[in-house]
Amino acid sequence: MSFTVRRLTDDKKKKRRPIPWKKVTKVLLKVSGPILAFSEIMYAHAQKKSEEKAKKKERLNVLKRVLVVLITVLCAALLFAATVKALVSLKVLNIKSLVSVAASDLPADAYGHTNILLLGKGDAGHDGVDLTDTIMIASIDPTKTKSVVLLSIPRDLYLLQTEKMGKGRINTMYRDYKVALIREGKTKDEAETLALAEVASELGRTFGMEIHEALMVDFLGFVKAVDAIGGVDIEVPEDLIDTQYPADETSYTTFEIKAGPQHLDGETALKYARSRHSTSDFDRSRRQQQILNALGDKLKEGGALSKPGRILDLLKILEEHVETTLAVREMLGLAEMGGEIDRANILPLQLNDQNGLYGSMVRPGGFLYTPPRAEFGGASVLLPVSIPPMPITWKQINILVDLVIDNRTFFADRTPIDVLNAGAAPGSGRKQSDELERYSFTIDRVANSDNGEKLDQSTVRASEDNREKATFLADLLKMKLDILAPEVAAGMDTSSIQILLGKDYAYTPVQSLFQPIQ
Repeated sequence: MSFTVRRLTDDKKKKRRPIPWKKVTKVLLKVSGPILAFSEIMYAHAQKKSEEKAKKKERLNVLKRVLVVLITVLCAALLFAATVKALVSLKVLNIKSLVSVAASDLPADAYGHTNILLLGKGDAGHDGVDLTDTIMIASIDPTKTKSVVLLSIPRDLYLLQTEKMGKGRINTMYRDYKVALIREGKTKDEAETLALAEVASELGRTFGMEIHEALMVDFLGFVKAVDAIGGVDIEVPEDLIDTQYPADETSYTTFEIKAGPQHLDGETALKYARSRHSTSDFDRSRRQQQILNALGDKLKEGGALSKPGRILDLLKILEEHVETTLAVREMLGLAEMGGEIDRANILPLQLNDQNGLYGSMVRPGGFLYTPPRAEFGGASVLLPVSIPPMPITWKQINILVDLVIDNRTFFADRTPIDVLNAGAAPGSGRKQSDELERYSFTIDRVANSDNGEKLDQSTVRASEDNREKATFLADLLKMKLDILAPEVAAGMDTSSIQILLGKDYAYTPVQSLFQPIQ
């Protein structure tokens, strides 16, 4: 058998040519140059757009933060006061200028607090034009305690003398001084600004504190502001029926709201805040503070300021319904300051006549009483309780301001106090607790000492965690200080501070014990 061998292909195997990498590299570099340059341009453009978008978003966020504070201040003033004309400095202000104007620091007192007087009055459609029916001082501490004390002042508080405004009820001071200034030749605008500033100065002198700025708002602005943010939600504690709510200057209507959760529009919120004929001025102040907290909660949600158009509406409301001694830069400074405040540390306080006299209950701020009307031409007025009764002084209210506003560390977290009888005469615990409660201390328990403990010397007792506050209280009351050793405090509830009234205890008003806190 024979066979032959043949090639599978007649073509000679071709050799692969090497890739010219140097030439390829040159070509790629030549081509990629324009591509890379174009990419850089596009990247820079995209980055610029992104930065512009971020800046725009930040400007909107800044504006929202500003408005949260401004609207809160607006509504606070509306609740505790009333009308005026436009905030002059905001008449030429728009979003562009608002976010471009640098904020300036606000004045502060020796404690680092900025104190602002919030006033108000009904507009032309309401009774009592130019009467500042309710007044509030907002004392802001943006650093140490990050808190605000809101001190409500009843409209019937009577000043027996002032430097420039004579004597009278506090709610007439602005009106009467404004009229006097106009008669002296001042323009209406000048008279309003000077009267606003003078009321702030006089209240500062009376209460023993610096009041740095003042602000007024009208009822219509309040209604518009509440409606602009979609209303507020509150819990009405009890049915409220007011058959004498002012309808206009000459007639009344009935305002009624049921107990329970309620959503209020601007008009209803105003009526809820203003109504007083079925209750009292002091109940009205509590409702006003309730509305203020509800407004703060609504603004905190964020949705109320989610639309630029709504922001513009709110700015216009501010422009048309607020008058203030604050400059634009200071308003922005106030906005920045407001961002530092812990909402849990808003401390409401109210001067009132619930002081234990004539069998009444005691409430914080109960330093006022109603003298016989015949002594004041038939008018109902409020004067400060004085020790001794004559001459009339503001000493106790000055001490309240010193404790709760100027030195508020003890009060910022509402440390509870137990007042325990440990050998003192019967009834001593209640008498001491009432005195402390008037000065806004939080009394948790009044009882006999635990396990029947008897002490020769009255003592303030606390755990090591409360040493600073217990020292403050012992110094104030001139009592012995007892800090529990850790092994003794173990297993005990040491959240409160105990005041143990011993055999040596004799009731002494805080006014007689108090030494100014340095």
